[in-house]
Amino acid sequence: MFAHLMSGFANVFMPFNLLMAVFGTTVGIIVGALPGLSGSTGIILLLPLVYRLDASAALVLLCGLFCGSMYGGSIAAILLNTPGTPSATATLLDGYPMNQKGEAGRALGISTVSSFIGGLISSICLALIAPQLAKVALSFTSPDFFSLSLFGLAIMASTNKSVIKGLISGFVGLLISTVGVDSVAGIGRFTFGNYKLMRGLQLLPVLIGVFALSEVLTVVQKGGEREGSAANQKLGRVVPTSSDFKALLLSAIIGGFIGVFIGIIPGTGGAISCFLAYQVVKRISKHPDDFGTGIPEGIAAPESSNNGTTGGALIPMLCLGVPGDTVTSVMLGALTLIGVKPGPQLFVEPEGITIVYAILAGMIVIQFIMLIVGLGCAKVSPYILKIPQTLLLPLIAAFCIVGAYSNANNLFDVLIAIIFGVIGFGMKKFGYPGAPLVLGIVLGPIAESNLNRALILSNNSWTTFITHPISCVFLVVSVVLIVYSLVNNIKKDKEGEKSK
Repeated sequence: MFAHLMSGFANVFMPFNLLMAVFGTTVGIIVGALPGLSGSTGIILLLPLVYRLDASAALVLLCGLFCGSMYGGSIAAILLNTPGTPSATATLLDGYPMNQKGEAGRALGISTVSSFIGGLISSICLALIAPQLAKVALSFTSPDFFSLSLFGLAIMASTNKSVIKGLISGFVGLLISTVGVDSVAGIGRFTFGNYKLMRGLQLLPVLIGVFALSEVLTVVQKGGEREGSAANQKLGRVVPTSSDFKALLLSAIIGGFIGVFIGIIPGTGGAISCFLAYQVVKRISKHPDDFGTGIPEGIAAPESSNNGTTGGALIPMLCLGVPGDTVTSVMLGALTLIGVKPGPQLFVEPEGITIVYAILAGMIVIQFIMLIVGLGCAKVSPYILKIPQTLLLPLIAAFCIVGAYSNANNLFDVLIAIIFGVIGFGMKKFGYPGAPLVLGIVLGPIAESNLNRALILSNNSWTTFITHPISCVFLVVSVVLIVYSLVNNIKKDKEGEKSK
């Protein structure tokens, strides 16, 4: 294996291949930073170029774009409170508050270093134990996937100030995910006679509306300026200090391993792992009440986690031919175009081994490229805050509209984004969190399909969710989390009343 890996490094360090890695990573960061765009969009845009490249060059280009776009989403999340990609949704919870304190450079530096740590962890796991880790995904059954979905919602809702509002928001997201054609019965649900709703409400327009357009409306309501605007601040230090590095290191390592684990489960991805890592680190923190105010751990955990999913998501794709998330499903199509067929045989055939170890070595090299390019971009990107709000807000809105339209070249998605922008504005005003809503939409299809499959296989016996050990553990932990959080909220309310 070591000899093959060294051969892979030699392949990646060929001048043209290395240039493609740098190019792919840079384009990925730019694409990820633009609200509404994603790694899959970047891959689709570069397909004409990829099709004409040598297999090794094409692969490092695609991997660079994948990793770069995953990190790039944090730039918009930190600077504009608008996640560039779904995987950066949890980053804004502490990234934007740190920016409001006048520490945009610090937040971007922490994000970059954490992304590097998470990506490096996932790349090493990919290189050392890819076939073994792929077996973990195979051990998950339908009941396990369903209970994992409920666990994700429970852990998200349980850490909000109001558990009830968090649960309501999450279950509304689940309800939204049912719009469209029933995957089992094949009939339309909640379409109200509109054929455009048959494909359901797509995540990207909803995400753009709930987080991006609602932010524009909120700023407009406040007179056109954000609270704590850092438009006139100095950039300050970008490279994390030793104290920041100590604060983020443990969170980044935990987030990286969570990202790898979630990434290898097909159908999940960074949008789920970033929330999970954030909540896990918050739970084990000695100062959980500081989360959401702009602390290094709150940026490090989601950023290392979503970058940790990059290597994790490649594991089932390379070993089984099963994409781990949306971006790797697009990558799967791109690999097919250049004549590479992922699957177990890829690790056996001589040509396949060359390709596999070019990917494994390339993923490690790309993390260092991302660190250097990311810190370089961090020195420039905060200056976007100097753009006048009268110009910046229309630009953000325009990017959001273009991003929503580019989802399927459909004006109906633009309408959906606008509608959810108004809904998100109302949710912010009345204290309902947007994150559980989006997570419900992400987890809804996973929960529904696996619920149906589990009941069919068990002859409609609900005990199947208890008899499967992994499923049972997820369910028990979910109940404990909700009950514990409710009790804590009641205690805090009583203490607040006494203090009055």
